[in-house]
Amino acid sequence: MFSRFKRDKNLNGDSMTDDSNAPTEPGAEFDADSAPSTATQEGLTTDVAWLQGQVEGLSAELEATRGDFLRARADFSNLKRRTEEERESLRSYLIEETIQKLLPILDNFERALVAASQTSDYEKLVVGVNAIYKQFGEVVVGEGVLVIPGTPGTPFDPNLHNAVLRDEESGYPENTIVEELQRGYMLGSKVLRPTLVKVATGG
Repeated sequence: MFSRFKRDKNLNGDSMTDDSNAPTEPGAEFDADSAPSTATQEGLTTDVAWLQGQVEGLSAELEATRGDFLRARADFSNLKRRTEEERESLRSYLIEETIQKLLPILDNFERALVAASQTSDYEKLVVGVNAIYKQFGEVVVGEGVLVIPGTPGTPFDPNLHNAVLRDEESGYPENTIVEELQRGYMLGSKVLRPTLVKVATGG
């Protein structure tokens, strides 16, 4: 074909040369085999649609999970608030109940003071004070308070007793209580106040 030849003028005259092997300028030719086929384009479209569906599904799941988390956090906050309110209400009720039990003792102390100012009978005054002390002890025991004993001759327990004095000449074995100095109390298994004691050193 004539289009494949070009005339080249040189010193020997005109000649026809074959330019079939000449370099082709970019974009001058189009390779049909490199173009994506219709089936490939349809496959890519399908993949993109599938990926979009996956993204939308995951976004919906994420939003649902976030909603569940927010509801759970709100429920926990409400539960915490109700628990604190109930605990405070119970605490107020217990304090009120205990004070109601202590008020009669306070009344008896007032009566004892009035009686003491009007009589010189010491024995009657002692009887009255002992009655009030017994009444107070019954209220305390009724609330679950127990006395921590510090009986002389019993072993010293650092969990229940506080040794504030040492005695080297008591005759008791070492780490044995010699004397109770101040009574301690427990509420259930909790030590409210240890019993103050004098302890033998066994010297």
